[in-house]
Amino acid sequence: MNTRIIGSHACFFREGDAYTVPGSGTSGRAAKPGAADTGWIDLGVIKDAEGKIEEVKSIEIMAPAPGKLVLYDELSAGAKLTLSLTLQEMGPLVAELLYRSLALTTSGGQFNPLEGLVNKRGWLKLQCYDQDAAPADEPDLLTETFVKLKVNGSVKMGGGEPAELKLDALVLHSTLNTGQLGHA
Repeated sequence: MNTRIIGSHACFFREGDAYTVPGSGTSGRAAKPGAADTGWIDLGVIKDAEGKIEEVKSIEIMAPAPGKLVLYDELSAGAKLTLSLTLQEMGPLVAELLYRSLALTTSGGQFNPLEGLVNKRGWLKLQCYDQDAAPADEPDLLTETFVKLKVNGSVKMGGGEPAELKLDALVLHSTLNTGQLGHA
């Protein structure tokens, strides 16, 4: 099965927020809310979504050959995955990340810049779609990963163009991280 990803949708669930689906709990590395929980925060219009895997450390295995050592193998001793999203909407969560405020809600209101945490941790649900897939409303690639979410770079607001903001989601280890390719 080959998929042509033409668009993506993403939601975030903050670490420490309560959830009710699949049962009552508090979101964290070892506790993931269900897909139908109402606490997921829609990140809005996504222009681009990217994934990047980086080797953090590799170990070279050298073997003797007549008169010298030669590379025999290379072991990967660690890697990190970063999911980057370019957004074209600024909802309360994005403002919270950009201004480092305490948690903001959809009702708006006053907030204090630099009052909150530098980066937010929680669950990122990333859904990627292929326009020709059937059924069309089901993602062809779905990942739910525990991440550290942060703003990458500056945000230009104005100039006749939609504001664009890049979010980086550094995937952190959780035994509950999942991915699915194709429809269930």
